[in-house]
Amino acid sequence: MKNVEIVWRTLADAALEGQRDWNSIGEIADAASVAPSTTHQALGRLVDIGAVRPNSRRGYTVVSPEKLLEAFAAHRNLRADTMVSTTLPAAQELLDDDGVDYALSGSSAAAHYLGGRNTISDLGRRIVYTTRPLSQADFPEGDEVIILVEDPLAARTWKSGYTSLAQTYADLWASPGWQAAEFTRALKAKLFGDADWEQRTSA
Repeated sequence: MKNVEIVWRTLADAALEGQRDWNSIGEIADAASVAPSTTHQALGRLVDIGAVRPNSRRGYTVVSPEKLLEAFAAHRNLRADTMVSTTLPAAQELLDDDGVDYALSGSSAAAHYLGGRNTISDLGRRIVYTTRPLSQADFPEGDEVIILVEDPLAARTWKSGYTSLAQTYADLWASPGWQAAEFTRALKAKLFGDADWEQRTSA
């Protein structure tokens, strides 16, 4: 995953948890574990679309978490980070190995964030992240599961067994199939079903 995307994910996850104010570019860079120059670049696009506002004295405020999340999702490229595309049994065999750290994304993670029970649809294609380097040559080819590279910040912070909420939404948004579309819709309704955050912020 590109460092710009990690900045966007960091801001989006924090905003979804209620933290929208940041004191400086350096504070954001530290949270995202990327260089301040990359953080400045990442913020430029978000300011342009009105998702983030530079404050008059210093720092930045996320004024539209929904726009921020959509920008992250629209930029997501699953194929670029995919190491293996395989079958469900082959992926399960990997996950059953006690030495493998992993986080589930996509529909599996969405069901977790939607209350723990899947009432939406069939899970469709599964998405798994791991820090273990893998080769397609070691797995049967298939399209039931994709296994992706987990970045170092994610490896330190995704401790629940699932990707973060922002990552889950972005991965679903970037996935084909009606199942992904249904889970994306359900997550968006849960996150942004109330009055628009930007309006509430400016009221």
